[in-house]
Amino acid sequence: MSSALIIIDLIEDIVGEHEKSNGSYQQVQLRQIVSRTNQAVAYARIKHIPVIWVKVGFADDYHDIPPYSPLFNTAKQNGALRLSDAGCHWVKGLDVQPEDEVVVKKAVSAFAGNHLYDWLTGRGYQHVVLAGVSSIMAIQSTARQAHDLGFRVTILEDLCAAATLELHQQSMNALIPLAQVITSESWQA
Repeated sequence: MSSALIIIDLIEDIVGEHEKSNGSYQQVQLRQIVSRTNQAVAYARIKHIPVIWVKVGFADDYHDIPPYSPLFNTAKQNGALRLSDAGCHWVKGLDVQPEDEVVVKKAVSAFAGNHLYDWLTGRGYQHVVLAGVSSIMAIQSTARQAHDLGFRVTILEDLCAAATLELHQQSMNALIPLAQVITSESWQA
């Protein structure tokens, strides 16, 4: 079964030291998400598994946010998640390469407001492997939508984080009926 590695929202505004949205910085540091993600990405490239980096981002005037979203209206009030700002740059240390696919999403799920579904199905990918933040928001939303769209879903739990370890663990447990939840080490074995 053909797989694609999808890494979600590892951007400065969400996981950087001066993040303006989400609050996952501490857990990302404690769980060594960046270095572990780079290891998984290196493995994927060796195995010719496509690497897809997904980030949330909006226009400077926020005309493209979901209008009734408390989450994204708070980001707007904080001046966060503007594609033209450094906050939407990948967090320092990530190994994003020109041959990787980069997708911008317009809501919580990696599939929101973009071509990701068409990109995957058009190339015959049936299995998505997820990593990133936040476990309780983007990972859960993407995993649920991928499941409902007919993909086999694997979550690399040690490459995901939330504001607290407890929230992360609750999210992983909630996804067990829909996805295989494993470590990146198990995935690479």
